[in-house]
Amino acid sequence: MSFTFHSQHTALSKNYIVSKALNYFELEKQIAQTTHLKNIISLAHWDVATMLAKGSAASRQQEIATVASVLHKMITTKEVGNLISAALHEESILDEWQKANLNAIKKVYDEANCISPEMQREYSIATGECEFVWRAARKKNDFKQLVPHLDRVFDIVRNIALIKATHFDKQPYDTLIDAHSPDLTSHSIKVIYTVLKSELPGLIQEILAKEASEKVIPLTKKIDEATQKAINLRIIENMGFSLDHGRLDTSAHPFCSGSNDDVRLTTRYEEDNFLSSLTGTIHEVGHGLYQQNLPQAYRDQPVGGPKGMSFHESQSIIMERQACTSIAFTDFLAALLRDEFGLQGKEYGAENLYKLLTRVTPSLIRVDADEVTYPLHVILRFEIEEALIEGSIKANDLPELWNTKMKAYLGITPKTDEVGCMQDIHWPSGQLGYFPAYANGAIIASMLMQAARKKYPMMEAALRRGNFDILNTFLTENLRKFGAMKSSSDLLAGATGHTKIEPTIFIEYLKKKYL
Repeated sequence: MSFTFHSQHTALSKNYIVSKALNYFELEKQIAQTTHLKNIISLAHWDVATMLAKGSAASRQQEIATVASVLHKMITTKEVGNLISAALHEESILDEWQKANLNAIKKVYDEANCISPEMQREYSIATGECEFVWRAARKKNDFKQLVPHLDRVFDIVRNIALIKATHFDKQPYDTLIDAHSPDLTSHSIKVIYTVLKSELPGLIQEILAKEASEKVIPLTKKIDEATQKAINLRIIENMGFSLDHGRLDTSAHPFCSGSNDDVRLTTRYEEDNFLSSLTGTIHEVGHGLYQQNLPQAYRDQPVGGPKGMSFHESQSIIMERQACTSIAFTDFLAALLRDEFGLQGKEYGAENLYKLLTRVTPSLIRVDADEVTYPLHVILRFEIEEALIEGSIKANDLPELWNTKMKAYLGITPKTDEVGCMQDIHWPSGQLGYFPAYANGAIIASMLMQAARKKYPMMEAALRRGNFDILNTFLTENLRKFGAMKSSSDLLAGATGHTKIEPTIFIEYLKKKYL
């Protein structure tokens, strides 16, 4: 099947469609306004994480909640519902993009109408307050301070999930997963994770035994934040991210937010380990490149957005893990650090940097975990989330359950909650159902890179020069440019030749790279 971009219509055919599909195009105008408000809310959240003074938090929470309430009302009006119903009668003259967009708008409308304005405002207030308390409580390692706020968030998220489950005839947790990874369910994810839980523990032990005899030189020189940022910006430029349409800032938890023409990246810095900031930045740039290369013609419509967070995470992980921990890229990185930043010596040599970037060590912090142990961090969170939504556990149960699973899956136990169940921002901000996207994204990334290397064998030579053009071309042509127009299985099949997420490809990639 061929797909035609909206912008490629001839003027005559477009005028004909507009004249015959007045309701659909009026609906597009209405939805564009809601997209603009979503972008403003995203910018406000970025400001909270990067710039906001402590004393300003309460007023900002109210402001975000008010804008979110206005947005919710706009999406759920009878006018929008009537336009959707009328546009469905015009569907026969719409192109593939418009049909997909109409279906996506209807899904947004139906889901929003499940939730009352009061419940939407309560969600905004509860998550805003909890996120701000989390920032302070985490610094003090005071989980008890966070517990009542977490329970409030969990209760409202559980209620929303139950309402949606009844309306759409789904399992409650599946409604949360679908919001982040369309077309996936807890059952389909468990099928994938069963393979990972079976294969990874033995593989980890094999890799640890192999690496035990390898000599690695630890980084000893402290590198100040200004130098680290300069290194990051240099890599960002090479990766093809447009700083004319985005920026890099500092936050407690690295993230990417914003809209196509205003992408906000954040990272954090450790003076004695610049690689942590570098890999975190590269990860977020992967997200940003996806955002900057989505179909511009539908930038204000659901169909022009990303196809869920599993695909979004695949775009960050293919850059961070597949491309930038390759031998080819570390050759470029070592030369860059030596020639432009004066970082010389064996510890900054290509071979040592590669070993540092690919060292497998069971560790406590998810965002710093190596790519072999990383999926187990995600599986742990997935299993806890499911129990939270089922209502079998509450916030107070998290430390003990977390530590038990960490010991079982990774053989280590956190000594503090700061590096245990308090480390992530997702639960305080109400993003339950998100975590599976990370492991799924890692698998999709391995599938994409396998296809890219097969199509472009010269890509390794390009990465050795710090050139990402070939990889970006492959990702844009096979995934980014389609936005959310295709189903998840069709999008995956078009890019990789596989209709399902294949964990065995990921396992084989790890074996080849590490053994």
